[in-house]
Amino acid sequence: MTPEGLTALAYVGTPSNPFPGLRPFEFGESHLYFGRDGQSDQLIRKLAATRFVAVVGTSGSGKSSLVRAGLLPDLFSGFMAGAGSHWRVALMRPGNDPLGNLALALCSTEVFGSEIEENARIQEAVTEATLRRGGLGLVEAVRQNRMASNESLLVVVDQFEELFRFARVTAGEQYRYEAAAFVKLLLEAARQREQNIYVVLTMRSDFLGDCSIFWDLPEAINEGQYLIPRMTRDQRAEAITGPVAVCGGRIEQRLVNRLLNDTGDNPDLLPILQHALMRTWENWAADHAEGEPVDLRHYEAVGTMADALSRHADEAFNELPNERSRQIAERVFKALTEKGEDNREVRRPTVLRDLCVLTGAALGEVVPVLEVFRREGRSFLMPPAAAALDGESLIDISHESLIRNWERLKGWVDEESQSAQIYTRLAETAVLHGRGQAGLWRDPDLQLALDWRERTSPTAAWGRRYHPDFDTAMKFLDASVNARDAATLEEERRRRREIRRTRVAAAIFFLLFMLSLAALAYANVSATRRRMRLFVRRQP
Repeated sequence: MTPEGLTALAYVGTPSNPFPGLRPFEFGESHLYFGRDGQSDQLIRKLAATRFVAVVGTSGSGKSSLVRAGLLPDLFSGFMAGAGSHWRVALMRPGNDPLGNLALALCSTEVFGSEIEENARIQEAVTEATLRRGGLGLVEAVRQNRMASNESLLVVVDQFEELFRFARVTAGEQYRYEAAAFVKLLLEAARQREQNIYVVLTMRSDFLGDCSIFWDLPEAINEGQYLIPRMTRDQRAEAITGPVAVCGGRIEQRLVNRLLNDTGDNPDLLPILQHALMRTWENWAADHAEGEPVDLRHYEAVGTMADALSRHADEAFNELPNERSRQIAERVFKALTEKGEDNREVRRPTVLRDLCVLTGAALGEVVPVLEVFRREGRSFLMPPAAAALDGESLIDISHESLIRNWERLKGWVDEESQSAQIYTRLAETAVLHGRGQAGLWRDPDLQLALDWRERTSPTAAWGRRYHPDFDTAMKFLDASVNARDAATLEEERRRRREIRRTRVAAAIFFLLFMLSLAALAYANVSATRRRMRLFVRRQP
């Protein structure tokens, strides 16, 4: 991607609001990017030495912003000695099709792609086929496009942890093979020196251990890792005051101190800080006297860092016009989020076409809901508001911080996690039952599963995200219901037979009892009569 292409996709110029909120800073916002002095230089030196750098940090530490608004502008300014300033940047995310997404990134018009739509489609197919040929597929794809000797290609794989997130049963061995092939392409491209290819990954540090599943990746990361340093208090202060000054505003020092104290040393709160600043600036822009700086009252009016994000997201949710759209919003966010077995909150970017299938709603119903949440000044969902949506658009939550801080979404994520656990256990048992290794379910497990199905109305598209045997699971559940109903009916019949037998026995016992009473009465009468006759005979 050329600087012009990056600028076209970035929010260039002096914006009405100098703070991006939850989304990362973009290439065209480098003039608003403060507090990371010297880190881009360190990245460039490491990239020049190894050609492969993994930018690693905790969630919210600013990995994507450092690459987009720090590293890229410096590269285009010629700060990497010997590489020049002519760069093509293929910016991508692995998603659930890493090879296909790499081909799309290489064939974008800002890298090697044609502007003629028909030619572009052919080029994408050829490039993907080239990538799949072997470990040097990326090198061969660059060679085929005849990149000039004074140019360099930088492949930026943002959110690299998606490679682990989507390596699940829905894709099986084929996906794991593609993930390994994708990693090998990147490593081989960085090792060779025939073509000027550089690779930068951004990855959450809590996924570092997952890298061991790929050959040579741990070694490459050990050599080329850049762990983002924690920002000092002075750097955080610069990140607050710098953008305000660029936009010609002023901010009270007492508010700066309050923001720094509310943030503390927790790097996870940096996106929340950016969002709170964005909201505070909006409040100040709408309500301030002549010459009044951004102050505490503007910050407190939006809920401070403790509540600003949740309150803002609720405002968007409450703007939805009816119950149907609110139901779609809930299903959208459940589809875009996930809580793993290790309780890590992760995003699940999904193509809009697939999102419609998952939510059971038409494109014309889903898009208006998305627009409410990706509106300028909110940016809860990506792509940004300036990008038009179609069925192939990749929809994603802007940052994991939204999952952790929007109370309504936290509840949805917990519900989705519980639902996935019930379904996964059901599907696994169904598969075992098909092998003769498990029996049908009985209560209470069966009733819990039935209540879950009634409550959530799961679809095959939803189920296959967690386990491929959705139809088998539903048939197993129905078979369990039928077996339970048959057992219940048989038990009812047995109980009725027992009741009938009991009633007959009781009638017999009653008859015998009455007969015994009659016999006793007859015996008493007979005895009385004998005594009377004896008494009469004894009379003189």
